[in-house]
Amino acid sequence: MSRRVVVVGGNAGGMGTATRLRRLDEEADIVVVEASDRVSYASCGLPYHLDGQIPEDDLAVLEPETVAGMFDLDVRTNHEATGVDTDVRTVTVQSADGTTELCYDSLVLSPGAAPIEPPIDGLDAVETHSVRTIDDVTAIRERVETDGVDRALVVGGGYIGLEVTETLHEAGLSVTTAEMESQVMPQTLGPAMAAHLHNRIREAGVDLRLDTTVSALHPGEETTVEFAAGETTGVDLVVLAAGVSPRTDLAEDAGIDIHDSGAIRVDEQLQTSEPDVYALGDAAAVPAVGGDHGWVPLGGPANRQGRVLGTVLAGRDDTLDPVLDTAVAKVFDLTVGTVGETEDSLDDAALEKVYVYPPTHAEYYPGAERFWLKLLFDPADGTVRGAQSVGRDGVDKRIDVVATAMQNGAAVSELAQLDLAYAPPYSSAKDPVNMAGMAAENVVRGLVDVVHWHDLDGEVPPLVDVRPPEMRAAAGHIPDARNVPLPELRERTDEFPDEVVTYCKMGQTSYAAGRILEQHGVRAGSLSGGYALYEAIQRDRAARADPSLVADD
Repeated sequence: MSRRVVVVGGNAGGMGTATRLRRLDEEADIVVVEASDRVSYASCGLPYHLDGQIPEDDLAVLEPETVAGMFDLDVRTNHEATGVDTDVRTVTVQSADGTTELCYDSLVLSPGAAPIEPPIDGLDAVETHSVRTIDDVTAIRERVETDGVDRALVVGGGYIGLEVTETLHEAGLSVTTAEMESQVMPQTLGPAMAAHLHNRIREAGVDLRLDTTVSALHPGEETTVEFAAGETTGVDLVVLAAGVSPRTDLAEDAGIDIHDSGAIRVDEQLQTSEPDVYALGDAAAVPAVGGDHGWVPLGGPANRQGRVLGTVLAGRDDTLDPVLDTAVAKVFDLTVGTVGETEDSLDDAALEKVYVYPPTHAEYYPGAERFWLKLLFDPADGTVRGAQSVGRDGVDKRIDVVATAMQNGAAVSELAQLDLAYAPPYSSAKDPVNMAGMAAENVVRGLVDVVHWHDLDGEVPPLVDVRPPEMRAAAGHIPDARNVPLPELRERTDEFPDEVVTYCKMGQTSYAAGRILEQHGVRAGSLSGGYALYEAIQRDRAARADPSLVADD
């Protein structure tokens, strides 16, 4: 008798497992149980279906009948798994035809995640929308196309919230986005990199409200939104994008171990705490770099997990590499990318960071623009621990390079030495990843003491602006900073106190200034990211205090 594998959930993780298993094992009896009427659709493209950029037909990777025929799968849509008995190895399934029991030899749990419903009074009294399925997005599109729908509230400033904000804005609506944390993408970006997004979102004309909780929604001809601070506003459309939580009811009821994140804990072969029960995708917490587990509800990891699990279920050896949490998103005309550790890890893990602001390609070749790249690393041994980047071009390429290096345990000195492709239209002779590695290597080698933008909020040594006077006059400067241009430093070293902090536009010239001063007996810290980063953060702070200071796009 053939071995039966029951897969609960027919999207990326579940269908990836089923199809990989079939390619390796023609004899397995594979049953896919899916609660909705669709399988294998591109859920990551849902926000871009809102304004019509992506037609609904293009979101369907494979129709249920197609995938069943191609891979000889028993695909049961509109069938919901409601219980698991690991002792007798059965799954209880509910459908329009009633309740059935499916026996299994191996069980795969890929139920995905569910939208979080924030604790808002009156939530059930008004029409709200989430962005989790094609039907969700279709409902929003129909509302957007209704006469008189001009104003929208998006609750949540994560990936989905910002993508929805952009698409609703592009569809012509006036959008208010409320995020309860002090920044957008709070789980993946540090505050400095988030500041660039804040500035761009506001410039586009979005009413971005940070540190803002929606306390109540009141029905009427328009929905009245009441914020926790007491202010109210009226909107025609409410979209809830406050994040997702893993669907773990089946696993918990079956006594399967749950990770601190709330997701199902699995090992490197996607095995749960129960024999022959596996989990993956948005419902699973997988091994992460550093030895712990990580919950990463993204399509890329789910697909990779499906391939590994399908291989394992076919009786072949395979293991999942620790997850790095690599991600990229579009925010208006900016791209934001991240991998690995974030700012929250700095204090706990004693990490260090550097910011570089390189051009996307050789500056003398037309079209070059600068973008931000932040590198996080262990200052003791130089191990790369994470990176974040924001810009209009080149972000995804550099994040992917850093992710690849991290997966192989690289140190910052190795980033500095990477042999990356170069031609003027595509990069610089020193690629931005090389430059970030070099800046970090200087810290590890003790050649520079980095000072960060947030250090300036406290007591710091006297500031020395080493830019040319005309640049300082045109761009602005940090208050109370003394201007001594770099070419004059060697002749004026006797004018400085024992310790100073140098800064320039981006951090490169100030590093050179610091090396000069250090060798002349003056201890010199260097402001990482320079005045460009400082100015972006100050602009963000000013707009928080007075929204009228934001320039329209």
